[in-house]
Amino acid sequence: MSEKVAILLTGQTVDIKTVQPGRLARFLAAHVHPRTDSKGLAVAEKMEYVVRTVGYPRILAAAVSTAVTRPFGMHGTFYRMAGSVARDVDGGRPPYEHVLFPPLNTKVAERMCADLERALDIGVSIVDLNDYGGSIRAVSPRSLSAKTLEAVLGDNPLGQRLTSTPFVLVRPA
Repeated sequence: MSEKVAILLTGQTVDIKTVQPGRLARFLAAHVHPRTDSKGLAVAEKMEYVVRTVGYPRILAAAVSTAVTRPFGMHGTFYRMAGSVARDVDGGRPPYEHVLFPPLNTKVAERMCADLERALDIGVSIVDLNDYGGSIRAVSPRSLSAKTLEAVLGDNPLGQRLTSTPFVLVRPA
């Protein structure tokens, strides 16, 4: 199951109107160089959410490190230093322009997988994927392993944006 669905089901989305970007978030968002058509943290509200969640000291350290390493062709320093929230917050653009999707808490994801496995009588996993990779948030006991799922779902069969599929069945060939 897509992490977005799990976040929607648990009511953990954040109304974007409640996240007013401050000067730091607007400044940092203006200096984000998104890949292809993805906006990432170039959406000021997403950057503000990250600043609030991670904290000013860590964000400032990530920004300074990025300023130092980018001229040498090193990319991704900000995301590595700012942590998983910076990498994994979604939303803020169509079709979810009105909400942000913070990363799902691991314990909540594990509990959802176990509950759904009992209800559906099949293994369940919650995944966060995009066209550049992703992660397996949790797997139920009868699910394929996270390592196997990463290999099978690496080409992102769930799709992106308007062409996305919230659920995928993985079966042996």
